[in-house]
Amino acid sequence: MYNIDLIKRINNFYIYANEGFYIDKILNKNNYVIAYSEKVTDFDCNYITNISVKDKAEFCNIQKNIKEQMNNLNRKVCYIISPANEIIYNNRKDFFNEYSFEEIHNEIWQIFDDFDNIENIKKYGILNVELVKTNDMKKFAIINDECFNTGDKEDPYGSSDKGYIDIYENYKENANSKYNREFYFVKVDKKIVGVTVSVYGDGICGIYGLAIKKEYRKNGIGKEVLRQQLKICKSKNVDIAFLKTEEGYYPAEIYRKFGFKDVCNVYYYVEI
Repeated sequence: MYNIDLIKRINNFYIYANEGFYIDKILNKNNYVIAYSEKVTDFDCNYITNISVKDKAEFCNIQKNIKEQMNNLNRKVCYIISPANEIIYNNRKDFFNEYSFEEIHNEIWQIFDDFDNIENIKKYGILNVELVKTNDMKKFAIINDECFNTGDKEDPYGSSDKGYIDIYENYKENANSKYNREFYFVKVDKKIVGVTVSVYGDGICGIYGLAIKKEYRKNGIGKEVLRQQLKICKSKNVDIAFLKTEEGYYPAEIYRKFGFKDVCNVYYYVEI
């Protein structure tokens, strides 16, 4: 049974915590929300979510308007469907038939909430791994790109839109935002081998973009980074840490071993 209130809370955090950073515009319509990025074209930053309809006929009625609005933004239509969109979620094959839509992502949303026992998570590996907070966004952009764009099709990190380089390089903290964002270099013996990002607000810590350079993987570095990041989350007095990963890749199982719980699967659909 899904915890719909929790899913809605996480979903709204994911959308609005990224406004003014990855997301340039949030367009709140009567029965859906459009998220749009000027610099990034991928579907993590350009999508339709929070759809509220009572049946497929009503959904079909809003599709034309959605397509027109996304075309005006020079973006393809991508629907993100979580159990919060209960009618659509439970009838996905009907709403998004294989002749008109393609399922491009099947994400797992996971949370960690056992902060009272965080000290029981032992240090991973023998390497000297440290998280170093940084404001050097030009270097962060370079390292992030190196971690994500390996050229390996089997890489679970996939690839990263080059627009993220511009976003990171030109990042400026919004003093008026209720969300705080922190950027970290992952260092081993003082050498930068990866990056990660934490976002805080609404009692949630979002852990994003944890990535290690390909040549340094399989040494327990990512696990040790996550352990340290959770300890930082605890110091921020949040009640849950949230992350998302792709179904079928090994990171999801690693997170479960840390004590992360699966909240739900979330599906991305694009028109063919």
